[in-house]
Order: sequence, then C-alpha cells, then structure tokens
Amino acid sequence: MLSPAHVTFPTHPMEYASGPVPSWEEWRSLWTAWDIVSKTMVPRDELMSKPIKLRNALIFYFGHIPTFLDIHLTRATRGKPTDPKYYPQIFERGIDPDVDNPEQCHDHSEIPDEWPALGEILNYQEQVRSRAQSLLRKEDLPQNRLLGEALWIGFEHEAMHLETFLYMLLQSDKILPPLGFDKPDFEGIARQAELSAKPNQWFRIPEQTITIGTNDSDLTKMPAQSFAWDNEKPKRSVTVHTFEAQARAITNREYAHYLKENDIHRIPASWVIQAANSWNNTFNGLHTNGVSNGHGNSMDNYAVRTVFGPVSFAWAADWPVMASYDELAGYAEWKKCRLPTFEEARSIYKHAATLNGQASVDGLSNGHATLESESPTEGPVRHNSIKSESLFVDLSNANVGFKDWHPVPVTPNGDRLAGQGEMGGVW
Repeated sequence: MLSPAHVTFPTHPMEYASGPVPSWEEWRSLWTAWDIVSKTMVPRDELMSKPIKLRNALIFYFGHIPTFLDIHLTRATRGKPTDPKYYPQIFERGIDPDVDNPEQCHDHSEIPDEWPALGEILNYQEQVRSRAQSLLRKEDLPQNRLLGEALWIGFEHEAMHLETFLYMLLQSDKILPPLGFDKPDFEGIARQAELSAKPNQWFRIPEQTITIGTNDSDLTKMPAQSFAWDNEKPKRSVTVHTFEAQARAITNREYAHYLKENDIHRIPASWVIQAANSWNNTFNGLHTNGVSNGHGNSMDNYAVRTVFGPVSFAWAADWPVMASYDELAGYAEWKKCRLPTFEEARSIYKHAATLNGQASVDGLSNGHATLESESPTEGPVRHNSIKSESLFVDLSNANVGFKDWHPVPVTPNGDRLAGQGEMGGVW
C-alpha cells in the first residue's frame, strides 16, 4: 500500500473529474499518499507534538479523518457507527482558534487527557476504509445521492487534511523525507531556473463577468458534474473591473529583498535560521548578477523548509514564497501594489485560460504584457473570447498531485500569466 507507484493523481478533468463520486482508484491513491505522509514522515515519539501550537496534536488527525468519513457514511446508510463508537466525541471536530485571540474558538470535540493508542486508531482506520470500499461496490451507487455525497465529502475532507498535515509537518524540525522518494537535485533545479528566468511581466486583465460556485438544487439526484460544499452554492455571477496583475507569484528572493530594504527581521514561518548573522550578499556559488537583479539580497544563513529538510536559500530563491496574508500584503504595499481579491484572482485564472488556450492554437505569445516589472502601466485591453467557464481546469502544467514534494521555481514563467494551480506548488 505504501508503494510510491500508487501515488498518482491525474491532472486532466476527464480523468480527475470523470464523475461526481471518487472512484476506488482515486481512494487508493489518496490513502497511499496519506499513509506515506503519516506513517513514514513522522517519528512515533512526535505524534503528541503540536508543530502549530494553535492546532491539535498530530495524532488527532489519525483519528479525525476516518471518524469524519464514518460519521457521514453512517448518516447516508442509516447504519451503525464503526467501533469504538465514542470516537466522534474526541475526533469529530478539531480546534481552530482565532490567531489574534486564541481564547476565541468555535465548538470542537473534547480533548481527552490521553489519546487512544496509535494501534487502536489505525485498526479503526482500516475498518472505516473497508466500509468505504464495500460501499463503493454497491450497484445502486450511481443513483444513491446520499451515499455518493457522503463518499465525496469524505474524499474531499481527507485530501484537504493531507495538505493540512503536510504544512504542519513542515513546521517540525523532526520531519522525515517521504518513503521511496529520492532527495531532488535542488542545486541543479536552481541553476536551470537561473538560465531560464524571464522578467515578471504585467498583464492587463480585462473587465469580465466570472461565475462562482455551482447549482445543486435537486437533492434527490446525482449532480451532473460534482457535489459542492455549502459555501459553493448557489452559482452566482460577478463582474470584475479591469486591472493589471503580474504573471507569477512572489519569490523567496523578492521577499528577502523586501525584508532587507526595510530592515525587517521577522521571517516567514516557511524559512528557518541556519546561523546567527541575518544578512549577507552571497549565493553559495550561484550566479548573483542579474539573478538577484543587482540587489545582492540573498540571505545565506537562512533556508527554506521542505519535507526533505531545510534547503539552502540560494537553491530555493526562485520558489514562490510561503508567507501569511499580512506578510505578503506588506510586500505588495511596499511595491505600491496590493494583493488581488478572491474575485480578482478568479478573473486572473479565467483570463489565463483564454491566453494560454489561444497560444496553443495560433502559436502566438500569451497576450499583451508590458515588459517592465516595476509597476502596472496603462495599455490596451485584450477582451476575453471564452463564452463559458468550466467547473474544472486542466492542471497538466501545475505542480500538484505530488508531481514534486516541494515547490518549483516560478521565474521561468515570467512571460506567461499563471492560471489556477500554476503558482509553483506550495502547502
């Protein structure tokens, strides 16, 4: 079950969204990925730790994921919960307090004085998985909306918490690399990105109407494409004004320059200090002229956290920076810009799909982009020619689905407006 060969997630909508209910193969890949992360990347003596202090201990998630699934399967089948029946009391809902005031926290499951033994939790997990597998074989599943939605929501929930667990592990100094995956040649990747880097261009995003969410009003039938969470319904349209956006995400290098120029010494949680001295101007042998845009802004004593351990800042300089909203908003303000709203981000994705689709047909460059990377300028608007929007997108060019267990450089894409999922891959 832990074979890396089984960690395969398709990226084309015809494969990953072929129907509203996840298939057995999709479940198997998800469970394999979860088992690799939870069973091979966490030392057993670290399961009671809290890499993020405001969240539950790591062991909570071992029980939370199958408990959540079992609760929904029980409701859908009007059956009996899997033993131990008291698990929902401690595993149904985690804690997620307000960051600014941790005393404010929503209702959550009680936190026991002592968590159940790991072996007991894993046995429960196997029982719930077997239950799900048997239900996936039911002949009437294509017509059983209640059961289909329970399986869908359990799958979505586990996939989201796989990401939760990974970004929690990244905050732990005790994280182990994933079993069966070799450590990448980070230096080689960095050097190739240096050779392929392009200026981060500005793209004019035309005024356009975007569609958000989906309709799923008939609760007696299977949806045509997908189920949806409550906040994704109903479908609504929003007209987004014209604005400009840069092609790609902010990099570690660019964020480091911002910190240095403003004498800010609070670093993102995704970075780690490797030495006492904060600032210097070298790149561990990597070329600095041009790559650092002449600023000499490297932080040679810092590294970026990965599942393979801290990676030299020089090798991760062109990755997308992983930082909080407030940190990135500070950077944007310093650049005399701002972060996009949710609706603007969706408008960017829609326009990127137009540009990249046209480029694949006529072989032309990806739209009208200004070559300067300092600030947006006035320019012609290129109107969107796509009349409809798909609920799912082609993720072939995106670093998703464990293609890589780490972010990848985004600087080679400075001349191409990044679409949905094309921000380099971060947790």
